[in-house]
Amino acid sequence: MRRQSGPVLGQVLALVLLFLQDFVQLSAEIAHTPLASNRISQDSYVPPPSSCPQRLAYEKMLGSIDDVEDLYVDVPIHIALEQRQKKRFVLQLNNSTPLTILFSMPVARQLFYNQTANLLRLAAPAKGPTLGRLVLPCALRGQYDLFVQARQAGALKLEAQAKHPHQSWPLLNHTHRIAIRTQNRVRKRQLIVKWERSKFDYHAMHYCLVVHRVDSATNSGQDFHSFCEAVYAYTRQQQTHSRGSAGPCPGASSSWDLVWSRAPKRARHLNPQHRLHIVCTGARTQQQLRGLQPNSSYRLQLFGVHQRLQNLTLGLASVQVHFNRTHPTELRQHALALLKIGGLHGVQVYSYKVPATSPPPSFMRYLLLPCAGSEIRVKLLRQHRQVANVGNIYLPTYIKLEGVQPGERYLMRFQPSNEDEALRAQKVRLAISTDRLFRDLPELPDNITVFNVRTRCTSVTIAWHGSPDERALSYCVIVFSLPQRSVAEFTNYCMDFGAVRVTQHKSFKYIRCREKLPSNVDKLETETILSLTPGDSYLIYVTANLSIGKPLPYQTLTVHMGSQCLELDSQDQSEYE
Repeated sequence: MRRQSGPVLGQVLALVLLFLQDFVQLSAEIAHTPLASNRISQDSYVPPPSSCPQRLAYEKMLGSIDDVEDLYVDVPIHIALEQRQKKRFVLQLNNSTPLTILFSMPVARQLFYNQTANLLRLAAPAKGPTLGRLVLPCALRGQYDLFVQARQAGALKLEAQAKHPHQSWPLLNHTHRIAIRTQNRVRKRQLIVKWERSKFDYHAMHYCLVVHRVDSATNSGQDFHSFCEAVYAYTRQQQTHSRGSAGPCPGASSSWDLVWSRAPKRARHLNPQHRLHIVCTGARTQQQLRGLQPNSSYRLQLFGVHQRLQNLTLGLASVQVHFNRTHPTELRQHALALLKIGGLHGVQVYSYKVPATSPPPSFMRYLLLPCAGSEIRVKLLRQHRQVANVGNIYLPTYIKLEGVQPGERYLMRFQPSNEDEALRAQKVRLAISTDRLFRDLPELPDNITVFNVRTRCTSVTIAWHGSPDERALSYCVIVFSLPQRSVAEFTNYCMDFGAVRVTQHKSFKYIRCREKLPSNVDKLETETILSLTPGDSYLIYVTANLSIGKPLPYQTLTVHMGSQCLELDSQDQSEYE
């Protein structure tokens, strides 16, 4: 019996030691229970090769510090430091999250991500009383090495918090709706994205657009819960594609630079081999994306980055776009619409579908009013075939297209007549109708020229052809003063010719309206304009107006009054009331 007591006692001691070891490990896990999700195994990360320049800087810092201590989220560390003493803290995160590190005393510090990227230049700047903290708007999953050096002897309290210091910003809980608009340009593989400016501190808000290509149009892509998750997925993609590329630092810090340090550009080319892209546009609210794949679906997610709250990020809007074909803008019948001729280095396309009416229409009429005195050309297409090509349009013009059928769709494209007109030819007014007359617009005669019948020192007499419209209408003569010795073109057929808006124009002289004379159609109408200044130049509009609807202008007339008069009119020339 005594001979067996030795082995039994040894087994008991072994069991006791094993129990104590498990108890210590369990105590450590209980002490750090809230940090379990923020710990990763050291084997999950493969450090970059020693030939990497950023790795050399890390190893240089590592060689001068032997004192290492683990850092956990939400667990403060109290440590006494002597003057100029160095210390290294290691924090390992398993989730991408905003990170705030608090310091109770001023220290020199260096922060490395995955033993390579120096993140101090990417940290959000702090001012005033916030100098004792280090804020990373997006701390990605991985290992963080914090090197500190005490400037003076004292007790240092160090704490890492997995949150942004401004996450309690009151406006984050408010409803914020922003619409994202897109325009497909499939032939050029371009997508134009526009969005509304944020209502929350719009003067300090910058924007980042997350573009994710999804498998099909039926499967809606999942939005990222935060901008940090999108950045982490983007960096993992960059590291995966650059792992086989040349260079000692594959994806080490360049992935950070692609998001935070890349200057905004009007157009950004997307790598077709990548499915996820992040494009930061600064304060701009539109972006042109190039290199998209036809017949693909893209998930667009817009984030705001607050520049005055240490780059606080918040989700603003998201939308899914099927990049299949260009969808032209639909035009409505009888409506006088203001259209753009060109967009972001592209030609705008508009479409109109012939309505099914009784009796069916046999023709279609277009009314074009070029803006800013420009000269444009218009092309009409049906089923990719050109049916009309009209050029040299510089004044209100009617175009009549015969032989239309109900249900047919016509496309319309505008372009400047020549390169010299490209700057002025930006917009045009357009109305479409399958009826003989436009419902809310007067009818202009075939000849819309305004004639200068007689010019005297202080008066001018003009004449124009009457409107063939049988409805009751009136004419208005509007006069604007022109600058002296100016060769610029001031004609604008797209302006608002309403009496209230015209009188508010800075160059307004006066306006006079009268009813149409009950006479034969196409008889000349005349009007004498008095109280003009000798030596001045004037721009004269004549508009035809229905009782309800918008006025239409005739061709403008420019008159130059003589500066030296041999004789003045003897008649009194009073101002119009």
